[in-house]
Amino acid sequence: MYTAVVVDDESRNIALFSYYLEKYCPEIKLLAAHTKKSKAIAYLKQTKPDILFLDIVLDKGSGFDVLDAVGHEGMQVVLCTAHDEFALRAIRYQVVDYLLKPLEIQDLINTIEKIKHKLNGKEDQQVFDATLFTELQNKSTAAKERLPLSNKGAIDFIDTADILAVETIKSSPKSALILNQHKKGEHIEINQTLLQLEEKLPKKHFFRVGRTCIINLSAIKTIHRNVQYICTLSNGHRIFMSRKGYKELIDHIEKVYETKI
Repeated sequence: MYTAVVVDDESRNIALFSYYLEKYCPEIKLLAAHTKKSKAIAYLKQTKPDILFLDIVLDKGSGFDVLDAVGHEGMQVVLCTAHDEFALRAIRYQVVDYLLKPLEIQDLINTIEKIKHKLNGKEDQQVFDATLFTELQNKSTAAKERLPLSNKGAIDFIDTADILAVETIKSSPKSALILNQHKKGEHIEINQTLLQLEEKLPKKHFFRVGRTCIINLSAIKTIHRNVQYICTLSNGHRIFMSRKGYKELIDHIEKVYETKI
């Protein structure tokens, strides 16, 4: 059994971490979770977990301030952030991994397996290795995928990671872009068809469900499969699917996550 602490300024991220660790990493015991930098520092000065999941952008200052205040000797530090520009600085702190939000289950599982493997052979040592630089470069490049969209006399550049889904607008060639900062039911209209956007979006992260919708796999919160097939996204937006669309989505998810659902 390994111990862990989560430091993140958003309680919903902490709740997600807690759920993922409990469900997919039962060998990890979550000791504490903090949303405030000052409280996190006070706790970590008294108690050092095996693993520290640390957000970079906190309420005041950054996660690096926490590491400067408490040190990271004996802890396996995993930075968790939506910001990829800190990757090089993370290397200087010899972190074990750099998880980009929205958090993907398989990425978390892979990180835990890496930590367990290294700790079994190098107890109480930071598990930095030379391959991390390449991994962070790859993640940083993926995070910088941006989609230029010409609309209303301007060209907007939107990070593809911020796109939860794209839906067709009935009786219109336009598409509805659902972004992660929008609440349930909110969207922006784009003067491009679903097919045009499908060709531009990275196929590694986006999957077309039927004729009317493209979903970002990392944005899926729940898939309901009772009387109706409904996909609920992280912002509460609901997407109704046909039985065929549901089966195609499940088949694709099983291939991506290499697991049977």
